[in-house]
Amino acid sequence: MELLSKEEYQKIAQGIQYPTKAFIDGEKVESVSGKIFSTENPATGEKLTEITACNEEDVDLAVRAARRAFNDKSWSGLAPVQRKKVLQTLSELILEHKDELAVLESLDSGRPISDIAPSDVYETAECIAWHGEAADKLEDQVTASPPDIVSMIVREPIGVVGAVLPWNFPMLMAAWKLGPILAAGNSVVVKPSKLTTMTMLRIAELAQEAGIPAGVLNVVTGSGALVGEAIALHPDVNLITFTGSTAVGRTLLEYSGKSNLKRVLLELGGKNPCIVMPNITDLEAAAEGIAQAAFWNMGENCSANSRLIVHKDIKDELLKAVIEKTKAWTVGDPLDPQFRLGSMIEKSHMEKVLEYIETSKAEGADLVYGGRQILQETGGYFIEPTIFDNVTAGMTIAKEEVFGPVLAVMTFSNEEEAIEMANDTEYGLHASIWSKDVNEVHRLSRGIQAGTISVNCFSEGDMGTPFGGFKQSGFIGRDKSLWASRQYTEMKTIWMKIC
Repeated sequence: MELLSKEEYQKIAQGIQYPTKAFIDGEKVESVSGKIFSTENPATGEKLTEITACNEEDVDLAVRAARRAFNDKSWSGLAPVQRKKVLQTLSELILEHKDELAVLESLDSGRPISDIAPSDVYETAECIAWHGEAADKLEDQVTASPPDIVSMIVREPIGVVGAVLPWNFPMLMAAWKLGPILAAGNSVVVKPSKLTTMTMLRIAELAQEAGIPAGVLNVVTGSGALVGEAIALHPDVNLITFTGSTAVGRTLLEYSGKSNLKRVLLELGGKNPCIVMPNITDLEAAAEGIAQAAFWNMGENCSANSRLIVHKDIKDELLKAVIEKTKAWTVGDPLDPQFRLGSMIEKSHMEKVLEYIETSKAEGADLVYGGRQILQETGGYFIEPTIFDNVTAGMTIAKEEVFGPVLAVMTFSNEEEAIEMANDTEYGLHASIWSKDVNEVHRLSRGIQAGTISVNCFSEGDMGTPFGGFKQSGFIGRDKSLWASRQYTEMKTIWMKIC
């Protein structure tokens, strides 16, 4: 997709109207308390605007609106093909406003426009359209039964869904949730991250324009401690879906037990390995894929391959190539398309990543590239892509999710050791394998405990493939694909005797 110029994006930014109010029952509203919070541009450290700060009372209003809309069947009672048409219209509206949405997300998150404009906006629209198209393709079943019985298995929308979103891919993660939730006929209460609120609010406005009835899609804004907890504990929410940290995921499971045993779907953290076998022939391609997997979106990505596990015989040559490729991952103004990396999401997160870098040095890892905060004169929160060599299994950088542009390089001697090292983590979200031996690829793919394995590339698949993790990277839930569509429904058996 062709990008606009820096000046054109800056002009859009200057004229943009920030959405600032919560969206409940089809209306843009202030909170019951009247409180607000400030949101900043992490690339400059400057305040962007003030946004409605919701609390438990606002969540209750949103849930009540969602329940009323569900019960009156203004959306849940539509034929699937009718919901499909509305969601396809929403997809088209997202594309009509693609530049506005891309700039809004870049300002709010510090993410580079070079990623958002050609990729995220289109994938967001694609995801909504994909699940809309699937709405009338999820067939019920008639099972084998005696001749005087009709035995049916049907799926029905689960009811009111609470969706709690992360800050690292605000639009796209919203679509991964909203597509299947709405296609199935549910109502939803969405809590975007307090750090990245505005694109979700804008999409809610576009959803209303597309024909989503009032109360079906609600957005409550504010802190996780107030808003997220209130959604998770609300007795009239049937399911909560969450993408974010493993620690918060555990808490949501506790809240389910304390409330109405609502279904909980979790997509959580990762400490993902990239295994490189000694038989690879295209070192340059591998190095490019490794750099992408480690540094894309500033490493603020749960599927980032933050552990490079490479055979000892080719480590030096490969590392040299990776360092060369890393030089192309330039850091700068997120609204300037020439830069591939933007800022960290906020100052405290930048400081946390810098602390990991200092800890890695103290523990004996060798810093071979980057490792510094840069562009301090902007007021923003920028870190160079960073590579550590000679990392050992016991080091903090090999165990904990840094969620920043930091790559740890480790070596192995044989296939069994590579699998053991890859699995030496509490997580199991994603892994990459680089190898030219098809049998070896199959053995490694079967041996690695992860929800997605990419081979000779870095990929999370497409809209037709499920995304989610093993171990502490997830709990039941999968985003994307028909698996996501099914998990927002209840399964019912109807056993009918023919008289």
